[in-house]
Amino acid sequence: MLGSLLGALAALTLAVPAQAQSAPFINTLPQANVVSKPAPPVKKRIESLGVKTGAPSVFVADLASGSVLYAKNPHRTMPIASLTKLMTAIVLLDQHPDLSAGVVIKDEDFDRESKTIFKVGDELSYGDLLKTMLVGSVNASANALARSTLGKEKFVEAMNRKVAELGLDSPHFTDPSGIDPGNQANAADIAALISIASGYKEIREAAKMPEVIVKGRRTNQTYKVKTTNLLLGGFLNKPPYEIIMAKTGSLPEAGYCMAQITRDAGGHEVIAVELGNDNHFARYQDIKALTYWAFETYEWR
Repeated sequence: MLGSLLGALAALTLAVPAQAQSAPFINTLPQANVVSKPAPPVKKRIESLGVKTGAPSVFVADLASGSVLYAKNPHRTMPIASLTKLMTAIVLLDQHPDLSAGVVIKDEDFDRESKTIFKVGDELSYGDLLKTMLVGSVNASANALARSTLGKEKFVEAMNRKVAELGLDSPHFTDPSGIDPGNQANAADIAALISIASGYKEIREAAKMPEVIVKGRRTNQTYKVKTTNLLLGGFLNKPPYEIIMAKTGSLPEAGYCMAQITRDAGGHEVIAVELGNDNHFARYQDIKALTYWAFETYEWR
């Protein structure tokens, strides 16, 4: 299911700019499967050293070649809040569930930070829960998906097994929604994780939706969930750019986090990750500035 993106990840050997603190992606497929490695972008604005950001940890890379374009403390392991849901979605889809099957919402699916969006006892499909989890970062959706498939505890174990299979060193998961600050990773590994997640059609399609409207099967109630990504309405999602997918996360212990993949008119894709910003809106400004800087500073030959 991961397709060409995993093939690209398998070929990654990073060319790190002198000013960047190197942060490697990881090899996820045997080298024998790699036909050719795309050439890395070349820096055309040598004098530009990057973008000043409010976050303590930042990572920007070219997806196809794996070249690090900018990094600041990329190996600092930090709480990642709802970026956790990227792995939740991966583990769910790896089980090949019937996305049209129904899940009954239970009181235990709500946690201390959850907004009561769904009514207890109502029924939604796996597909609708997946969409609301990725679009609106609904914690109850993540919890219901985990509980109704493997059970919450075994689901978290599967998340950590998947991390090991992928060869990612820093991520560790303690719950499927990201509400626990024990869900941690570094920015470089989050970049690898969102790259892998984008290879799943269901994740990619949901993660770029401005809103999703779902209907409870038992109550016939309509639930409208809006995206947490404020950049979907901005210039990075208009020609010549397109946001391929993104995920946000916030928690008192994690600050404001975000990971996004953006494509330009030439088909080049840049990943930008930021962890630990202390300001909700600054997070979006930083991701926007980092992405635009990368496209303006580098050229793909």
